[in-house]
Amino acid sequence: MKYLPPVIEKMYREKSLDDLDFFAMTNCLDWSQQGDDDLVLEPLIQYLSQWPDEVIFVFEDKMAELLHKLDSPKIARRTYRSDKYFSGDGFLYARCVALINGRAYYQKILDGRKKLDGDREFEAILYAPRKAWARKHRQDPSGYPHTASPDYETGSNQECWKEENLWTEHDLSLGWKLSAPLDWRQEEGDGGETVLYPSQGELTVRITPFHAEKSGKPAPAKVMEQAFLQTIPPQAVVMKPEGYRLAGFRVRFFENRETEGGQSMHHIYAGYFAKGELLSVNVFGRSREECMEAVDILQTLQKRGGQEQG
Repeated sequence: MKYLPPVIEKMYREKSLDDLDFFAMTNCLDWSQQGDDDLVLEPLIQYLSQWPDEVIFVFEDKMAELLHKLDSPKIARRTYRSDKYFSGDGFLYARCVALINGRAYYQKILDGRKKLDGDREFEAILYAPRKAWARKHRQDPSGYPHTASPDYETGSNQECWKEENLWTEHDLSLGWKLSAPLDWRQEEGDGGETVLYPSQGELTVRITPFHAEKSGKPAPAKVMEQAFLQTIPPQAVVMKPEGYRLAGFRVRFFENRETEGGQSMHHIYAGYFAKGELLSVNVFGRSREECMEAVDILQTLQKRGGQEQG
């Protein structure tokens, strides 16, 4: 057998591949050919085709492992604002995008520091190993003899997709809706306010939608923004969390440490506003960490019909 570089030797002998080495391999893709996925993948296919079959299989298994880790309702909610109503194939192909943007990008998706774009896909990388094998053996890719493990199809990560990890959808007034964990309860307050809270603890989320018109037309978004800002205490600090935007709406976040009933509480204020529309969200909890976990439900916010920002 010809000389094998250390990384390839390890793949061949130990049947293993480190994450860093996997992403070093995908870093060779030719993005000057963007628009033709086969040409983009050509350097990777050519590279894999020169090594023993075991190396190709190990590469595919590492790819499957990385995709499997991203197969979770939490990541689906960030991507589609739902963990139920989306295309399984689309979610798989969106997860493939995380494999071609480097290890740092992948880790941010996995940790929740960045959101997958459900409109971007790169299905073609799934077939790179079989094309490399076919080139090596001058055979049709349909004869590829390996089945990747673990399964990376959407829903295959069964531990993550257990029923208790899925969220329940809640309808709010004025066409708003969002999802929350199964153990959260919903109560309706005055003036269209919805109160959501977990079955245990003192965490509380108060959500109030508003609609306003001026001279028979939706009030300008700036007016709705000012209505929200008037509720924010001067000492509150601006926040810029990622992943909470909503198409058609502008968003403002603030946080403050307050005393309520002699007890210290953390308070996060979120406002979504557009022409004639404002959604005011108040999150109360013992700590910032607790509040930020609750704020995650805003990643599922939806508004029927959408809005204009003007």
